[in-house]
Amino acid sequence: MELVLPMTPDEMKIVRRAYAKQITGAVRVVDERVEAAFAEVPREDFLGPGPWPIFRMRKAYVPTPTADPVYLYTDDVVGIVPERHINNGQPSLHAFLLSQAALRAGEHIVHVGAGAGYYSAIMANLVAASGRVTAIEFKQELAARAKANLAAYPIVSVVQGDGSSVAFDSADVIYVNAGATQPANIWLDRLNNGGRLILTYDRSWI
Repeated sequence: MELVLPMTPDEMKIVRRAYAKQITGAVRVVDERVEAAFAEVPREDFLGPGPWPIFRMRKAYVPTPTADPVYLYTDDVVGIVPERHINNGQPSLHAFLLSQAALRAGEHIVHVGAGAGYYSAIMANLVAASGRVTAIEFKQELAARAKANLAAYPIVSVVQGDGSSVAFDSADVIYVNAGATQPANIWLDRLNNGGRLILTYDRSWI
């Protein structure tokens, strides 16, 4: 039986760069900063130990063949609490939405429905050290995971609570991944002049 060694950190950087190019190209995102953010943030740091459940058609999950993180660098939804169908959403969709949000260095981003924190980390990369991200997650166990996963990102604060009512400072961008059919009053009240509200409604996009 042939022994397959895990990729080196430098090899994984190459994989992440290729992944970032693939997902941004799939949705015609030309913002190099978005591509760079996806290339920089290790997805495996946010999804727990492998093998990982990959979401397929008809709400079925198929585990990756092994715990090699290379399997995470595809344009696939990955279960973070698969028994509840709570997922780390499709990267190309988030790349598109983040490009539309046009996050800039120094801005305050509020991420409602942060899940395990992967996309909050990408937002932190986009707003740089001069910005900040408030990651709000309703489910207590997920908020705890996000807080641990985002410990290396000092500009990110994790808040456990209902994103439609929990208080937060005024924001330049409010990026909503929690289930919602219309904007909550607090999102409109706390959005700065010229701010952007990105509202999705499918929990599988987290």
